[in-house]
Amino acid sequence: MLKRTRNLFLIPGYPAFLSCMMLQGMAISISSPFLAVYFTTKLGVSAGTFGIFTAVTIISGVWLSMWIAQRSDSGLNRKKLMVTAMFFNALAFAGYLLIHEFYGLLLYMAVFTALGAPAMPQLFASAREAVNASKSADHAFANSTLRSMFSLGFIAGPLAGSALIHYFGFPGIFMSTVLIFLMTALLIMIFVKAPAAPPQTAGSKQQKQPVRLLQSPRVLIPFLVLTLLYSGHWINNLNISLFITDTLGGDTQNVASVSSICALLEIPLMLVLGLLSAKYSARLLMVWGITLGAAYYIVVLFSTSLWQILAGQVLLAFFVAVISAIGISYIQDLLPDLPGYASTLYTNSTTIGRLFGSLAGGAAAQWFGYRNAYWVCLLLGMVSLALLALPRHSAAEEVTHSTSIT
Repeated sequence: MLKRTRNLFLIPGYPAFLSCMMLQGMAISISSPFLAVYFTTKLGVSAGTFGIFTAVTIISGVWLSMWIAQRSDSGLNRKKLMVTAMFFNALAFAGYLLIHEFYGLLLYMAVFTALGAPAMPQLFASAREAVNASKSADHAFANSTLRSMFSLGFIAGPLAGSALIHYFGFPGIFMSTVLIFLMTALLIMIFVKAPAAPPQTAGSKQQKQPVRLLQSPRVLIPFLVLTLLYSGHWINNLNISLFITDTLGGDTQNVASVSSICALLEIPLMLVLGLLSAKYSARLLMVWGITLGAAYYIVVLFSTSLWQILAGQVLLAFFVAVISAIGISYIQDLLPDLPGYASTLYTNSTTIGRLFGSLAGGAAAQWFGYRNAYWVCLLLGMVSLALLALPRHSAAEEVTHSTSIT
């Protein structure tokens, strides 16, 4: 493992990618845990209205990211794309400092978060190109290490955010988020070099034709699987704290302990999965992850005390590590010459899954209760396993099929 990690750090620009990914995690997590409080206490809107705000800002960037992704693999300067997107993310969070009226803030954030949305997938795509240029085949380990840095930032962010609110109030977390995005843009400008254009061969030209998602089952099925898995994961994120406090009789300290255990376990598990990826296929690792995720949902469904939820975090951490670290490699390996499009497919699956999970999780909890909402999570996991069991089509078969259609 030490040798493989050392080899990653020898890849030009890769240490910068790791730093930028950690800063991305910090930038998002410094403010995200406190936004609901800000909207309900400072802007005076209801929790439901804040949910609408979240849904609009989440979905606004999906189409733009896909549009940019298809062009980023055809010669657009990925470095400039990342710097520009980071700058727009900084502008987006500056809106919280300047706009204190809900509808104006909603419009502003819908525009600028959409413009900043390509930052994350283009960062993954650039890292993939750097690994490819180094002639390394350790793609999954590289993605696992990269994604673990994002998780590390997500652990540090809320701690920093709570201290900033204590001393500087909400302006402190928003200003810090702006500065982190600007710092990330500066790191990319200084330490990341734009890759040289690869030589065009007949095969690569054919591969770089736009992929029609709905006509490409070998790409559509993994996209749907990840969307469903992230939907179930987000239902759990929304309901587990209230399940602990309202159903199991726990307190907020218990909620914090559960969240911390899972987050701390995710990082080493991601690195372990990166090592296992050299021996096992991404598809098989996905099956393992889904199976353990389903086991976690079963634990919650039949739990009667808090220790069972705490023990179940091992299962959940493995599941989250798989969909986070292996999921993106699974998509990228299907489209090796389209890293921007593949990375954007992955991030959009997480975005759509988060949106669907937010809506379905709230409805399920309201109609059936916090415990029974986990039947929905289990169902989504079973459907995902069934989709992965479907026969896979090769790229050549799909080209023949699409040609026959046209």
